[in-house]
Amino acid sequence: MIFANVRAMNKAQVHRDPLAVSVAEFIDRRGLLAAEAKVLVGVSGGADSVCLLSVLRSLSQEPARRYGLVVAHLHHGLRDEARLDADFVAALADEWHLPAVIEHRDVATEAASRKLGIEQAARDARYEFLAQTAGQIGASAVAVGHHAGDNVETILHRIIRGTHLLGLSGIPVSRPLGGAEASLIRPLLEVDRGQIEEYCLRQGLSWRTDQTNADTTMTRNFIRHQLLPLLRERINTDVDGALLRLGLAAGEAQTYIAGRARLVLAAAGWSLQSRDQLPIVLDARILAGEERIIRACAIRIALEQAGLAMREITSEHLAELAELPTRTAPGAISLPGDYRADIRGGALAIRRIEAQEATTAADVTLACPGTTPLGDGRWIACRLETFHPAAFEAHRRNHPAGVEMLDADCLDGQLICRTRRAGDVFAPLGGRGRQKVGNFLTNLKLPSVERKKILCIHDGEGIVYVCPLRLDRRVRITAETRRVLRIELIENRTCPDAEESAAGLKNKPLSGR
Repeated sequence: MIFANVRAMNKAQVHRDPLAVSVAEFIDRRGLLAAEAKVLVGVSGGADSVCLLSVLRSLSQEPARRYGLVVAHLHHGLRDEARLDADFVAALADEWHLPAVIEHRDVATEAASRKLGIEQAARDARYEFLAQTAGQIGASAVAVGHHAGDNVETILHRIIRGTHLLGLSGIPVSRPLGGAEASLIRPLLEVDRGQIEEYCLRQGLSWRTDQTNADTTMTRNFIRHQLLPLLRERINTDVDGALLRLGLAAGEAQTYIAGRARLVLAAAGWSLQSRDQLPIVLDARILAGEERIIRACAIRIALEQAGLAMREITSEHLAELAELPTRTAPGAISLPGDYRADIRGGALAIRRIEAQEATTAADVTLACPGTTPLGDGRWIACRLETFHPAAFEAHRRNHPAGVEMLDADCLDGQLICRTRRAGDVFAPLGGRGRQKVGNFLTNLKLPSVERKKILCIHDGEGIVYVCPLRLDRRVRITAETRRVLRIELIENRTCPDAEESAAGLKNKPLSGR
């Protein structure tokens, strides 16, 4: 195999610097680069990327490697010194007789137009630039200078912020680069920052220093300059090693789980070769037969392949999605980006919500008891029950999606269901005081299409239920409750109780007054 040949031939040849030797062994052990690979090297001008370029340049001179290197630099336009960084990288590439692609982007304007933070917008712009450039020059790999210290900071940051096993495993050594055929590789991931600076000094290399890296108001810098030093001093002098070992163990566990999850996906009817394919349709019975962690991983893999923005999919979303296949009652989950997941005919279906699904007829009088069509394929089912504390407690624990219980004797007159209107207010259960429904939905960060589907159910006094999200405090179940009204939003296109609904419309108004 080509990597084995490279490894054998270069043990004796790569002797210029011990760091180059260890990086060469890492590249070969992980199969990061084949001989004569065309490599786009991201160079910011900092010590990390200058070290990376120097090492790869050294290795490319070996007969068994002969990498074709191209330098890439993105000028973000965020700092006055950024132009000097670009000039430095251009001069370095010229000195080393390497082709360079240097581009300028107005990241601040992009951040504002896309409603992103500056750091996120800069990261997105950088990887978009690298992917586009790799495609233009036909590179098989894009190398960046992330090192062991970056990995330590990433793992600690994710622990503090909250993460799942995948995030706990830290920065991957390699991954597909979105929008390109090339892989993103990190040849310095086992090298620490001190080794990098020592290498640069040994080689007589200069580098640029980004003054914003000292700004501890930025989370990553705070972790690097204040939190990690404190942990080393007060708790564990080898906290870096401990975090890296944790990341390695998490990565091994994630690899095993992901392997099992791919087998489950294939059994559930999903093609692992699918890309940007919607809707996602998976056999719910197959998923339900697996452990929750396997279900969550399988669904995540399908979401990634289908092209959903995984940055917006939280661990809470994945946990809810993993529970859907095990539910006996109908249920649906709203996902960022105007997507919805529900169980249909024994299948878990995830699809984009169409605009026409977001409308419903206005002022529909609800049958109590009975089932009422809303005119958009949805139904509201109402059922009167005697209050039983044990049954209510079981409802609270399980809380099926779209089902709520309220105190029937707190209602005044008939229940009317309609879409929300400007000026609608209610007192959300669990909150303080009254609140505009619009503000309530904004605080939940609900997608615009989902907001249009929200229903307001009201009686003679006002809104009792912002459906399917929150009851009004006025109709909450208390120790004084004697009768319960169970309200269920049914998402199915057909309803088995449709005939019953017509009779239910003749009911008398509910009132405890």
